[in-house]
Amino acid sequence: MDLRYQLPDGSYVDIDTFARDGNVTAITYILELVTPPAEFVEELAYWASTLFLLAKSTLPKDLHIIASAINPATKEYMRGVSQADHSHIGSFSSETEKIQAYCMIRNFIPHIIALTCNSPILNNKPTDVVKIINGRITAPNCVRSLRLKYNTTMLSGNDPQHYIPYLTDLSENSINYFLQIVQKASLEDGRFQDVFPATDFGTIEVRISDAQISICRRIGVALLIQTMCYKARKLLQRGIWVPDAGSNTIAPNREAAIERGLISLFRPAPDLTREKLAQYDPEFAEQYLGPQGQPVRYMMQAVQRMFFYLKDELKELGFLYSPFLKPLLQSVFGSVSYAEPPITEAEYQLSLYDYKLKNGEDPSILYDLIYFTIQYCQDPLNNPLTGVLTLPKEMRG
Repeated sequence: MDLRYQLPDGSYVDIDTFARDGNVTAITYILELVTPPAEFVEELAYWASTLFLLAKSTLPKDLHIIASAINPATKEYMRGVSQADHSHIGSFSSETEKIQAYCMIRNFIPHIIALTCNSPILNNKPTDVVKIINGRITAPNCVRSLRLKYNTTMLSGNDPQHYIPYLTDLSENSINYFLQIVQKASLEDGRFQDVFPATDFGTIEVRISDAQISICRRIGVALLIQTMCYKARKLLQRGIWVPDAGSNTIAPNREAAIERGLISLFRPAPDLTREKLAQYDPEFAEQYLGPQGQPVRYMMQAVQRMFFYLKDELKELGFLYSPFLKPLLQSVFGSVSYAEPPITEAEYQLSLYDYKLKNGEDPSILYDLIYFTIQYCQDPLNNPLTGVLTLPKEMRG
C-alpha cells in the first residue's frame, strides 16, 4: 500500500507503507509497516494502530501478526525472521547537528537495548529457569534479547574495535573511516548498523530496538530518541560537543544489556573517567558515570541517570508526562501490578511463561502475544506495564 504524505513545508513524500520487508531477500513472513513522518505523536499513534489493524483485516485467516522480536514458538533462530522497530530522525539544522545527534544516540545504545529487549523465548521456552524473588523478575540467566544475541549480520556487533565510531562530520573521509571501522566495503552494506547517520533519506536510522508488544511503548522509544537529538542540538547551541563514551564502554555494555537487560551490570572502561567526560560536558559526566562517590553499577541505575540527564529536554518537548513515555519510565521508576522494577516487555513475557507453567498450563505464549498485539493496537495508550508511577524528585525538580 502506497501513501502520499504532505510534509510541513508543503512538499510530498511517497511511502511504501505496507509490504513485505524489502531488506530480506529470502522468503520471509516479516511484514514491514512504515508510518508517515507524522507531525504529532497522536498522528503517529493513529497510523501505527491503523496499519496493525489493516494487517489483521487483510491477511489470510490462517496467518496472525505478533509484535515481538521473535516468534516464541520458532524452533531455532533463523536469519530474516526476527523483527525490530526502526526509527528515522530528520529535520536537522545542519550536518554538524546531525552527526552530534548520532553521537548522542550512540552513547546510550546499551541503555536503549536494556529498555527495549523483547525476545526472551525461543522454542517455547526461555534460556534458563525464570526466578521471581520478592516480586522482582530476576531470571539472571535468561537472555532478554535473543534477536540481538544472534543477529550478527544486520546490526553492529560487540567488538569494540569494530563498533560504530564517534564522528565529528559527514565528510567523505569520515564516511570512509566509518566503513573501515565496521569493516564494510560500501555504504549499502555499511548501513546495517545499530545507528547509521547517512541514509538516502537524509535521516539518522536507529535499528537497535526489538519490536515492542505495545504501540504505546514503541512510540515512547521514538520520543526518547528524539529527545536525545534535541539534547545534542541544545549542547551545540552552547558550543558544547557531545562527549564520546567510547566503544570500549559502549560495546561491552551493549552485550550485557542483550543478555540481562536492566539487571545487567554497567561497567565503564578503565580509561573512561569523569574528568575526561567533564572536559566536554560535566553534566553528562555526572549522570553517565554517577556522582562522585556514587558510581553507576547496574544498568537500571544507568537508565535512571539517562532520564535525569534528559529531564529538562523531556519537559521542554512536553514528553515527560506523556502517556506514551510512561511505560519506559515505569520500567525503572514505577511498579506494575505483578512485579517491581526493573521490568520491560521481556520480563512481561517471562512472567507470563512462568505463570502458565506454575498453573499447570501449556507454557507457550504465542497465542497470548497474538491476542495482545491486537489489544494494544486497538488502544494505543494501553500496554502491559500498567501500574503506579512515582517520579523521583530528580525528575520533577
